[in-house]
Amino acid sequence: MTEGPAATNQAEIDRKNAEFWDELCGTQLAQSLGITDFSAESLAKFDRYYLDIYPYLSKYLALEALAGKDVLEIGLGYGTVAQMLAAHSQNYTGLDIAGGPVAVVNQRLSLFGLRGTARQGNILEAPFESNRFDAVVTIGCLHHTGNLPRALAEVHRVLRPGGTALVMIYNALSYRRWWNAPGATWRTFRQDYFGSSVDHATSASERAAYDRDRSGAAAPATVFTSARRLRALCSHFSSVVIHKENAEQEPPFSRLRRTTLLPILGPALGLDLYATLRK
Repeated sequence: MTEGPAATNQAEIDRKNAEFWDELCGTQLAQSLGITDFSAESLAKFDRYYLDIYPYLSKYLALEALAGKDVLEIGLGYGTVAQMLAAHSQNYTGLDIAGGPVAVVNQRLSLFGLRGTARQGNILEAPFESNRFDAVVTIGCLHHTGNLPRALAEVHRVLRPGGTALVMIYNALSYRRWWNAPGATWRTFRQDYFGSSVDHATSASERAAYDRDRSGAAAPATVFTSARRLRALCSHFSSVVIHKENAEQEPPFSRLRRTTLLPILGPALGLDLYATLRK
């Protein structure tokens, strides 16, 4: 393992991520719905609202294609996707750097009699042998690791030849980035077209616009990536297909309903990049 300042910095990011994400991603949504436990009824209520917020998610998960497959999910949150994957695959494995999401997913699997297990670990040093999984799913996780190229390399390593990965990361050229951080976004745009794009450090306010805990603290690490750069980072995959999704009722579109924004603004300048990758 690499030693020195870079390794020390990564270790600190890992420590902060394990602490920050122990509060489940989705906690504030659960609170807004009056959910205070992890009963079957409460989880079902959360899942209904979650999937209503992201109505396009199911088409990317392609659950019908997971029958008989070994599936790895990285970054577990409240476990909605975990339960869907476990219900449709032959063997489900979950991985998260924080203990909280691991516990909730294992509770879901037990509660609903689903096959699989979740464990605590770091995708940057994935605790799996090479060519282990038929499919990998990671929604909103890899951009928080502190080393997106390494994370994508590990996804590639653990996939079997011909296997597929679904990766969602934040779009560096979204409408929100142009509105809130025009300087950084313009720099990304220029670098993209000169072929020199790199991952830049982001401010707490930039990170908090996407992820913050109940106290208002921002996620410890977040990078924003353009479709062009993501395609370059995934050049070791045999196939890369990227779509843009997601939009919120916020400036400069506060007067428009989200149901209007999703199909129009999402595919053009959406907040998220959904990459379907084949090894």
